[in-house]
Amino acid sequence: MNYIIVLPEGVLNSEQRANRISEELYNITAPLAIQQPYQHGGKVFGIIAHPDGVQHALTITLDYPIPVHPQATLEKLIALFTELTEEEIRALSAYVLNSQEFPFAAIIPSTTTVRTQEYMEENGWFTDEQEID
Repeated sequence: MNYIIVLPEGVLNSEQRANRISEELYNITAPLAIQQPYQHGGKVFGIIAHPDGVQHALTITLDYPIPVHPQATLEKLIALFTELTEEEIRALSAYVLNSQEFPFAAIIPSTTTVRTQEYMEENGWFTDEQEID
C-alpha cells in the first residue's frame, strides 16, 4: 500500500481535496453525465485521516488501472492541481484522453511525493482505531 498526503489548497481543506481528487479519478471512468444515482460520489481510492484530524491521505495503488470513458473530461481534476504547468496540463490531458486505460502512477504530478506504509507508520498516521473511508 502507498499513500499520497493531500495538502489543503485554496478553500479546500486536506479531507475535502482528497475526496474530490478520488471522485474526479472515478469520473474519468464514469463521467457525471452518464452516472446512475448509485454512482454519485464514487471514489477510486480510500482516504485516511491522521490522528491530528487535519491531515488526510489517499490510499493508492500505483498500478491501479483507470479505464477512460469516451466522454471523460479532466477540467475538474486538473483544477485540483494548481501546481501543474500549462505544459504538464497539456501532456496529462493528451495522455489520458487518448488512452483507453492507464495506470494511476502515470498521472501523478511530479511535485507529488508517494509515501510508503513504513513512512506513514513512522510519522504517526496509524493508531489501533484508524479507519479507512
